[in-house]
Amino acid sequence: MVLLFAAFALIVAWGSVAAVLGLKRRDALQAQDQQGRNLARVLSEQTLRVLAAADQAMLRVVQDHGAAQLRPEDLIRFANETGLAPLILVQLSLVDAQGVLVGSNLDPSGRKNGRIDLSDREHVKAHLGQPDRPADQDRLFVGRPVLGKVSNRWTIQLSRALRDANGHIDGVIVASLDPSYFERVYADVDVGQTGSVALIGQDMNVRARVIGGKPDGMGRQLPPGSALGQHLGEPEGNYRSTSSLDGVRRIYAFRHVAGLPLLTLVSIGEEEALRDWRATRDGMIGLTAVLSLAIVASAVLFVTGLRRLEQSHDALKISEAEALAANQAKSEFLAAISHELRTPLTSIRGYAELMEQRLQEPRYREAAGLIRKGAEHLNKLLTEILDLAKVEAGSMQLSPEPVDLQQLLNGTADFFALSAQSKGLTLTQEFDPALPPAILCDGLRLKQILNNLLSNAIKFTEQGGVRLRMARDGDSLLVQVIDTGPGIPAEKHAQIFEKFRQGDASVSYQHGGTGLGLALSRALAELMHGQLGIEPSVGTGACFSLRLPLLLP
Repeated sequence: MVLLFAAFALIVAWGSVAAVLGLKRRDALQAQDQQGRNLARVLSEQTLRVLAAADQAMLRVVQDHGAAQLRPEDLIRFANETGLAPLILVQLSLVDAQGVLVGSNLDPSGRKNGRIDLSDREHVKAHLGQPDRPADQDRLFVGRPVLGKVSNRWTIQLSRALRDANGHIDGVIVASLDPSYFERVYADVDVGQTGSVALIGQDMNVRARVIGGKPDGMGRQLPPGSALGQHLGEPEGNYRSTSSLDGVRRIYAFRHVAGLPLLTLVSIGEEEALRDWRATRDGMIGLTAVLSLAIVASAVLFVTGLRRLEQSHDALKISEAEALAANQAKSEFLAAISHELRTPLTSIRGYAELMEQRLQEPRYREAAGLIRKGAEHLNKLLTEILDLAKVEAGSMQLSPEPVDLQQLLNGTADFFALSAQSKGLTLTQEFDPALPPAILCDGLRLKQILNNLLSNAIKFTEQGGVRLRMARDGDSLLVQVIDTGPGIPAEKHAQIFEKFRQGDASVSYQHGGTGLGLALSRALAELMHGQLGIEPSVGTGACFSLRLPLLLP
């Protein structure tokens, strides 16, 4: 049984560890999802601020151009007022209706660079290629990164259509942004060695990207069937995907830039996201392994202890003739064993009770109940042994307190009423009105004595009944337990109060018990400055009398 309990404890321990680790792993991944979304949201808002500042300059050009108030030098002023030039806003350019560069903030008159044809550029064709488009459909166009013909630098092109006073498209205003600005910002974001931060368009073209803190992949076209392509219709979210290039599984978070065909994408390697969880996992596994060894060692020690207990019991039988000399050693030994057995017995009882409540199969539930009852019986026996050893060693401490005698009488009788009824016995009680309502004594030990006496009376009485009586006898409290059982011969009155002794050898076989109850009860009575004895009677039942000093609280 001990080995089964040890196996069950190991299963529970490792099962609990697995469940806790599973929950912690889920929580770690959910926390990473939330952190990624927050980071993507911050980067999205920062990107929007930069693009909105550049767009504001273009909108002023659109407004002044439509009112025929735009001057070439205004391009310089509008660009400078954004606060982005020249590090982020590389160039603010004006293109005519034929797609030819007219001027820019770098060359307002267009004399330095000449009339460069930009009509083949995507960000120019997006507007000039739709001359009949209504004005209310004009939108900010965000192009792919290109190598500028004027600036000779890689830039992200923002463009808007210019309309004349009649509302016809007659040019394009272009803001060229340096993608390295976004790469520098993204490089400062700590997403680990395998993580990445990117700015990607709805067209699946990468405007800027940093992997492991280094720029990589600007201008790359992602395949339409990629994992990101399946989430383009969502404003923000998370997904997990394993890269076909490096085989790393990553946790992705994305957020669309409000009002623009762009999104920010943040990823971190799943292994890096679970780094703290793995440390927790290793620690819990290590501790559980140590606990498992302790359980196995305890089981071995318990079995060894039981075997030693059996051997000691045999040795005590052989040395019974030397009982007087060995009595103190025996008491100390029993006390030590009681302490060693109490903890595992309590655990066995608890797990057996849990199994009894949860098992569905009747035969298994019955087996669990037998285990529990056996553990309870052993625990009660250990309590008696320990109490007796404490009394003999002089370490039993009393706790005097006011005790309600009527309540004690009723409670004790009620506790044994069912046991008496199951045997067809009557259980009556008598209370002397001359007694005070309460006396000063150790109520727990007094109740322990009464329980032992009533338990014995019901156990040995086959018909008739048991009577519990409380009366005043001078300056003493007299408590009597009277039964209609077979009685006890006078020559055995002294024997029944000895440890491990009963009135007859057949008693233990028929009724069970160890012979400790009466010995402990007399020892407790004497410890409370009282007396416990038996009145002479044979064949007419037994009458046990307890006398205690009548001390008022």
